[in-house]
Amino acid sequence: MAAQNNSSSSKNSASSKNWIWHLLALLFFAWVLGISTNFALNDPDLWWHLKTGQYTVQHMSLPDEDPFAYTTQKPMPIMQKRGLKTEWLGQVMTYGAYAADGYEGIGIFRGLLIILPMFFIYAWLVRRGLKPWMALASTAFGSLLTAIVLFYTYERPQGVSFLLSVVVIMLLEGLRKKRWTAALLLALLMAFWSNVHAGFIVGLVIILLYAFGETAKWGYKRLRGADVQLNYLILWGALAGILASGLNPNGFAISANYLYGLASKFFVDIQHTVGVSHGGGEGWVTNVVLEFRPLIYFYKVLYYKWLLFYWAFSALLGILLITKYWKLKDIDLPELATVCFIAFFANYYARGLMFSIIILSFYYGKSLLELKKYRSIPVFFSVLLIITTVWCTSFITRGMPWSLKPRITKQWVSPWYPIKADKFLKSNHIDPPMYNFYTWGGFLIWDLYPKYQVFIDGRALNNSVNEVADEILKGYSGWKQSLDAFNINFILVPVVFRESGFIVPLPATLINDPEWKLIFLKDNAAIFVRNTARNKDVIQKYGMDKKNILKEIIEVENLLGFSDPTNPIFNINKADALQALGYTREAQQAYDMYPSWVRDKVSTLFSYYPRNAGPKAASH
Repeated sequence: MAAQNNSSSSKNSASSKNWIWHLLALLFFAWVLGISTNFALNDPDLWWHLKTGQYTVQHMSLPDEDPFAYTTQKPMPIMQKRGLKTEWLGQVMTYGAYAADGYEGIGIFRGLLIILPMFFIYAWLVRRGLKPWMALASTAFGSLLTAIVLFYTYERPQGVSFLLSVVVIMLLEGLRKKRWTAALLLALLMAFWSNVHAGFIVGLVIILLYAFGETAKWGYKRLRGADVQLNYLILWGALAGILASGLNPNGFAISANYLYGLASKFFVDIQHTVGVSHGGGEGWVTNVVLEFRPLIYFYKVLYYKWLLFYWAFSALLGILLITKYWKLKDIDLPELATVCFIAFFANYYARGLMFSIIILSFYYGKSLLELKKYRSIPVFFSVLLIITTVWCTSFITRGMPWSLKPRITKQWVSPWYPIKADKFLKSNHIDPPMYNFYTWGGFLIWDLYPKYQVFIDGRALNNSVNEVADEILKGYSGWKQSLDAFNINFILVPVVFRESGFIVPLPATLINDPEWKLIFLKDNAAIFVRNTARNKDVIQKYGMDKKNILKEIIEVENLLGFSDPTNPIFNINKADALQALGYTREAQQAYDMYPSWVRDKVSTLFSYYPRNAGPKAASH
């Protein structure tokens, strides 16, 4: 009887401790949600998603033609029409968040998408018997890294994809335990996901990896003489999920196109690596947009040093998996295949990073759970991850201690958008057509349509227009003829690329071009109009010295430098502008901060003005 009482007392004590940890976990996730509200809405594609969601709700139908860009081909080719309909439900969800509470609603929606995947992982692990503190350790790293860095923001349909990717894996794990309800839920989930965002392709790949992994594992054991049964439920569940993913306006066409496109890019890159030529060219988006770059590019070129912590986390998981397979004397093939795929995907294609942080966190916790009978091993790896999390958090918040103080941001729309230029266009009638910066296209669609249609935006629907837009922006051969061909009357562009800190070539080129007059310059946004009779009034009223562009470059580089004072890109490009203004000594001091190989590396990328050009550089 005394033994029973002791056992009951021990269980009550453990239950009490668990409730304390559950409360701490809820407070932690609420804290992370608060951290996420420190940051303004910063994703350039949010805005055209938002406008498309509004359009869909107001018209109660999916767009069949593009109303927002005047350069879009009419009638639209079938591939472009499919692109308009790929994320309709996610766009309606995003607009629903806005309709509920304006920009604040989108900000809270973003924060929930950041914490929910990790909250689900925590709940899944604890329900299966992992100690709550270990489950919290498994999810803390990904939660904090995502909320603070916001490398790939969540305020658009793809944020739902990041969440659903780990839910798919949980359902597949349920199928491995022969829970038939998981098959039904997987089918429903894939039907939903395929209407939300094209990221459902990642879900399809994971489903196939689990199905093939289970089958291969069964086949190997049968060859070894073991009397094992094939888990047919996971095969039927996988088939149901794949078929259900075709229940969207594009059927299976969009998944086939995306899989083919990603595979083609991979093989083209392999051919480049081994020096083999290939026929045809890659799309403009693939070559130019940063999310298609590998992570090593962000580390080496843009100096994203925090990526070291992601790689350290990946290495910890790798060591943990090896330890688990060695101790259990069994390799979990579906798990290993999924981890390898998602880690490769993230490093090869930057958008995959957010999938990777979430999915690798799940497998970290799952491995701790499966090793719980070896008490010291999960404790050791949990403590290692806690140390990594604390170190990473202290590193990435250095110089911005306020970022870990939960609050509601004062300005939900990032000042990096042309907010004041947008107001200027609303209050002054300047005739279209407009040439605009690619990244700002979505914001201009959201705030200026139908008064203005854009030249280009983040949808990048027309590859030939995309290439022309890039040629104009970077001053490639024929850029003036392209402006003439589209009869462009005014230009709206930044003076500095906010993502990298490099000088934008077009406004620097226009400094000494008499055909274009500067009428607006504020907060990294410049508006130029053609020097023609129809623009005479606005030029007389607002015209200014175009060398102010150089001063604006210096201000923007200083602003960027506050977040990373040692970044050579900011300092060297600022020195370029100082040199062009004639401040040779100040420019040379900035150049001398770095060895010649660093200066040469920066100058070969985007910098416009030549080194040591003297006070006449502005006429270059």
